[in-house]
Amino acid sequence: MLKLDIKRQKGVKTMTFLQALLLINIKKINGSRTIYSIYHLVKGKKSSQTIQDCHFFKIGVFFQTYPSIERNEFNELILDLVKKEFISQLGENQFFITELGEKELTLFFQQNSFPKYMNGLKYQDIAIAFWKRISLLTQVLSNAVHDVQKYYPVQREEAVQEWVKSFLRAQKFNKTQLATALYSELNSLFLNENASENPEIFIIRLTGNGQFGKTIDQAADHFLMEYTEYWYRFVHLLHFMLEMIIFHYSKYPLLYSIISDIHHHIAMTNSSKETLLLLNKGHSISEVALMRRLKKSTIEDHIIEIVLNDPNFDISPYIEKEDVHRIISTAKIVKQKKLKAIKERIEHVSYFQIRLVLAKQGVWQ
Repeated sequence: MLKLDIKRQKGVKTMTFLQALLLINIKKINGSRTIYSIYHLVKGKKSSQTIQDCHFFKIGVFFQTYPSIERNEFNELILDLVKKEFISQLGENQFFITELGEKELTLFFQQNSFPKYMNGLKYQDIAIAFWKRISLLTQVLSNAVHDVQKYYPVQREEAVQEWVKSFLRAQKFNKTQLATALYSELNSLFLNENASENPEIFIIRLTGNGQFGKTIDQAADHFLMEYTEYWYRFVHLLHFMLEMIIFHYSKYPLLYSIISDIHHHIAMTNSSKETLLLLNKGHSISEVALMRRLKKSTIEDHIIEIVLNDPNFDISPYIEKEDVHRIISTAKIVKQKKLKAIKERIEHVSYFQIRLVLAKQGVWQ
């Protein structure tokens, strides 16, 4: 529980880039979840609840975009927002954006561009792997071109090193040709008129022969940016790169080959995937719960997650067609983000069935 025992302080109304993004999420959730649902969101907790929240509240773009955050740091950021009167607490760990917070948030993004290509749910897992691979590949090719054989690899993970070795073995071109091709594709990508970040944000962190990539702290200092702003600009640029590479793969064949084995990633928990396999074999919810030694409600959570990830998933085994229409029409009437408001008007349907229909429709509660 986040305990607040502070006096409201008036003063300079400033916030970090991360706090501005937290404010956006607080506004979207609007007290329907505890503040820690946002903590799990930006940290990237791969639970059914967090992934469902991504879809229901349309906040998936922020998923896993600040994985290094710890709970005590998060608490301090929230407390600071309360002190500045940008948010107020109206329940146990439930917060709402204030009128002042709304005003400051609008002003903040008038002065700072919003990372419009950022999409954590879609790209962040790929972005993490992409950065590790391309940063090591760049180092290897740069040193090979200059005939340098001894150096410390920037990526120490064995899996990343093995991927680079395998990647290079599979190429038809020598390392000098690959280096030229990589430079050409990156240059073309960064010259794209849709690019909204300075490409040096990415380039400054690359290590090559005679050049050591800067750390996040060093890069932030170089650009005179607050730490979290630099981090999010860097993440945003990675996501922009991935979007261009995936949708224009023929234009960036070498860059695409770096992610070709991972870009079909779906943000669904492994547990939900196991449930899906059993459901596809014709097992009922109760049977799957028994087979997996899980609660029935857990299997229902998995089904909601499956529907959110696969709009073609058939929900007819779990609800009558007439009830689907009743829930849809009632949801439009009540215009509230609460399941209870719908349940009170259609008593015979379960909360699971309401969530199921709304997930299928792509709306929240």
